[in-house]
Amino acid sequence: MTDVLNELAFSTRQLFRWSMPAWKRVVPCDSVRAELGPAAVSRLRALETQTGGFSHWRCSRAEWRESLYVLDVLERWLPTSLPEGRALDVGSKNGCAIPGLATACRRGWDFVELDAHRRYVWGSTRRAYGERLAKDFAGCRFIAGNVLDQAGPWAVVTWFLPFLTPVPLDAWGLPRRFLEPGRLLRHVVERVAPGGVLLVINQGEAEAELQEKLFRELGCRAERLGPLTSVLSPFARPRFGFRWSNLG
Repeated sequence: MTDVLNELAFSTRQLFRWSMPAWKRVVPCDSVRAELGPAAVSRLRALETQTGGFSHWRCSRAEWRESLYVLDVLERWLPTSLPEGRALDVGSKNGCAIPGLATACRRGWDFVELDAHRRYVWGSTRRAYGERLAKDFAGCRFIAGNVLDQAGPWAVVTWFLPFLTPVPLDAWGLPRRFLEPGRLLRHVVERVAPGGVLLVINQGEAEAELQEKLFRELGCRAERLGPLTSVLSPFARPRFGFRWSNLG
């Protein structure tokens, strides 16, 4: 019954795609900084120095926290030498991490979200928020759609919390027909440009084990990065990472 209801709700969202403008309360970086502990403040200061600062970020408090976390992760785990070409983020939700992604890897990005027409109670959709954030960064675009419909290639791909079991699909109100972790991973891997990199972040050890199995079944020798701890993380559950490079 849950899947039937999710299918009906998802189909309805695809029919009614209109959106109210994306409304949010933009807060300054110092407002977020004041809420952080000493270690997080020190790391934030280091990231400001490395990236040239965040004066162009126009973020809500939640967008700040997620983007700073993503920036911290990518600054530590993305290779310093990467080929030219666009980048892809799979499952971008409402685009809340766009500033962090676009700052960590300065190039055109495709931010793809399957359930982009999910609506908030005030009438705005995820798409509206994602498009608003993407327009602040040159060459970036928010795409409402399935990554299977995107052709690539991409020099960089990030994938935070891929859905590997029915549990997150049910929780987020998505039909189980979208549970295709092997097919999705193959599609993305085949579209990473020569010399490019795919960074996958999973939630919890059990999910990381499933992710490693998927890489192995595809014949991809992904580097297991272990726990991706971050003093800037707003999340309670541990996250684990994998990095795969297309060596041609």
